[in-house]
Amino acid sequence: MSLHRPAAPDLLTHTFLAMEQVAADPSDVYFGVLLRCGGVAPSLGELRAQVLSRVGLVPALTHRLTAEVGWEPDPQFDIENHVRMRAAGPVEVAPIREWMPDPPSHDHPLWRMWLLPGEGAQWGLAFAVHHGVLDGTAVMRALEVLFAGRAASTVEQSAGSALPAARVVPNVLRTLRSAPELTMFGELTGQRRIDTAAVPVAELRAIADGAGVSVGQVHLAALAGAVRRWTAVGADVPVCVPVDTRRPDEHDRSGVHLGLVRIALPTATADPGRRLHLVAQRMSQRRMSSARSGARALIDQVPVRWSGPALRRLGDRRNVALTASVFRSAPALTVLERPVEDLFALPWLPPGHGCFIILARYGSTATLSVLTDTGVAEAAELARNWAEEVAVLAAAADVASRRKGAATPMVSSGTR
Repeated sequence: MSLHRPAAPDLLTHTFLAMEQVAADPSDVYFGVLLRCGGVAPSLGELRAQVLSRVGLVPALTHRLTAEVGWEPDPQFDIENHVRMRAAGPVEVAPIREWMPDPPSHDHPLWRMWLLPGEGAQWGLAFAVHHGVLDGTAVMRALEVLFAGRAASTVEQSAGSALPAARVVPNVLRTLRSAPELTMFGELTGQRRIDTAAVPVAELRAIADGAGVSVGQVHLAALAGAVRRWTAVGADVPVCVPVDTRRPDEHDRSGVHLGLVRIALPTATADPGRRLHLVAQRMSQRRMSSARSGARALIDQVPVRWSGPALRRLGDRRNVALTASVFRSAPALTVLERPVEDLFALPWLPPGHGCFIILARYGSTATLSVLTDTGVAEAAELARNWAEEVAVLAAAADVASRRKGAATPMVSSGTR
């Protein structure tokens, strides 16, 4: 077991636990990744042994949350409860609840892992964790600790000041203007659907280099074009963009360390080059750096009676149409000496929301995962539109396409 403790519970911990209580299904607050691997699949026993040998180095995976919302080691930690096997079949992306109809109780750590035997020379591994335990950066770090021999993640809390929290005020004030109604969002059903689309990372980088912007800005400009096509909306559409609040010297810091930024996608703008310019302007390095430091101070230093309402406004479905997140690029991974060939994000869906998007970059491929409630119409079109809008931006920037085929979604799961 771990000699370390997870990061102390904070506003984010309480927020995600509260969401679990009102979610359509308890699994809705779980998110994670699917790894598609090559070679012969390991046995379930081999996988459990590997995880057990390293899991103590990721304290959030060995501790449970007490009724007083504190951490304590699980005295009955059982690797068999957390690492399980799915039936043989194609390794495909699916909503997490399809794999986890019975989420872990709070008597135990809040995570699961599944071995997907796959077919032929391809198999998979899925990892899902309660969002009150880890964020996207910490999930990727945990996989590196478990399978790549990475050193244990740190959880130390750095000292700070509440003053930077004032930088959040303009962001919160923007929520006084509600998001426009999107015709694609019907009555929520509580059921889930996931779709993905993929483009070459090199294409995103070439567009970014040519325009002097970041890959993340290219992604959101393509998303703006995709939403414009999808909804035919005549106004800019605000979205919630989670940001990692770790400082550069804290890249190994475990736990949940994020803030929310409201960004207006320029969906009212017809010209793709102009959309990219507006996204770069609205997500400038200066603005995003200020937003990160402000979000961190809000969570770490401001009393909950003020920080709680601010956080809720920034994520309220009435104020943002959807959430668009980005995982940091992942290094080349192996699982028990078998190469990971593809990596897919498995998004979660906050209560009352209809769409959550995550972009994951692994190797030469950038894959967009779009989780929607089945009450959202033509959800597969959003993923397809995004891939096509990346091609539109490439053409506008005179970037040669590096695709082998058409920009179509790779996978569309069944619903759950």
